[in-house]
Amino acid sequence: MAATYNITINQHADFRRAFQVKENDVVLNITGYSFSGRLKENYNHSGHTDFTTQIEDASAGTFSVALTDAVTGAMDPGTWVYDIVMTTDAGVKTRLIQGNAFLKQGVTP
Repeated sequence: MAATYNITINQHADFRRAFQVKENDVVLNITGYSFSGRLKENYNHSGHTDFTTQIEDASAGTFSVALTDAVTGAMDPGTWVYDIVMTTDAGVKTRLIQGNAFLKQGVTP
């Protein structure tokens, strides 16, 4: 079951969030794994925005998701939904994290 974690994203600003993967409270070595993440305005919306993902330290189980200021600037303010999927080196996919993404409108582009 995916963990629920809500995030706040500021429009027209870079966004980056790091996560650590644990299994039974033990850090998981994520060497050879990959991650993908997607945001949607709602679950039924046909359009989406993809996170850029990167493994930060495989032996420490850390990876990050990011959006550029240009990407967040093109998104409409409001409450979005998102999830992040981990794919193991054997091709097994697990939805790790899901939740709401609160996109906050800014004054300065």
